[in-house]
Amino acid sequence: VLVFVLSMLFSWKFTKPLNKMRLVAEKMSEHDYMERCNIDQKDEIGQLAQTLDGLGERLLEADQASKKLEQLRRDFIANISHELRTPVTVIRGSLEALCDRIVTEPQEVEDYHRQMLAETLFLQRLINDLLDLSRLQNTDFPIEKEPVNLCDVVQDVVRSSQRLGQQKNITIQLSLDTPVYIIEGDYGRLRQMLLIFLDNSIKFSPEQSKIEVALLGSRLTVTDHGCGVKQEELPHVFDRFYKTRGETNKSGSGLGLAISKQISERHGIGLTMTSIPGEATSVVLQLPPALKKGSTD
Repeated sequence: VLVFVLSMLFSWKFTKPLNKMRLVAEKMSEHDYMERCNIDQKDEIGQLAQTLDGLGERLLEADQASKKLEQLRRDFIANISHELRTPVTVIRGSLEALCDRIVTEPQEVEDYHRQMLAETLFLQRLINDLLDLSRLQNTDFPIEKEPVNLCDVVQDVVRSSQRLGQQKNITIQLSLDTPVYIIEGDYGRLRQMLLIFLDNSIKFSPEQSKIEVALLGSRLTVTDHGCGVKQEELPHVFDRFYKTRGETNKSGSGLGLAISKQISERHGIGLTMTSIPGEATSVVLQLPPALKKGSTD
């Protein structure tokens, strides 16, 4: 009787946790990764249960990441479909009106032609932005880096942007604490990134306002005094197709800041945005350490 009782106790001690692990494994096979063994034993069975629980955690994280990626893919397709549909619809409607002789007045015909040209230019910009973003997100796509004086890039961009700001009488004030700040980078891509920031600042700045571009130590900032960005929108400003500031940004593709984010990451530059609505918005670039003169030879 004693042997029988002991054998039953030992059998129950082994079979209960094994049955629990079997049930958890079956749940995992059905894509339910929330179930856990929760077996606390200081033996091989306990170690096996802990391993199974760890596997469940990793499978749950992978499943959540997969769902997030799938949602991003769906959002991307929905956004790009919307962005493409609008100009295509306008161009088609204009062409049908011209072909069917609904519009015959010379001035109206010219207006329709100009509208179609504007929509075509928007499509071209959108496609180019998508190609740029796709290339930059591909780690196999090389960026030709060489020692570049970032101060030269900044001055180049400010000169180009001053012409853009003339239409709104916007002044761009440049302040550099050093004439030389050498980093390893692609001049063209760095220029593209800074032009995106200045273009946005000009777009959202009121007339006769001022934009400040300042390099202080390893910190480069671009500050405008426009309408600003709401605090709840700041975490998303560098997402693809994310647009802010309502009607002011109707002409944007929603890809510029996403492209700038990829360029900054490929150059090891930290990128953030701060904003006080109605007062100021600053794009802050935390630059990598400047190369020493000897390392550029």
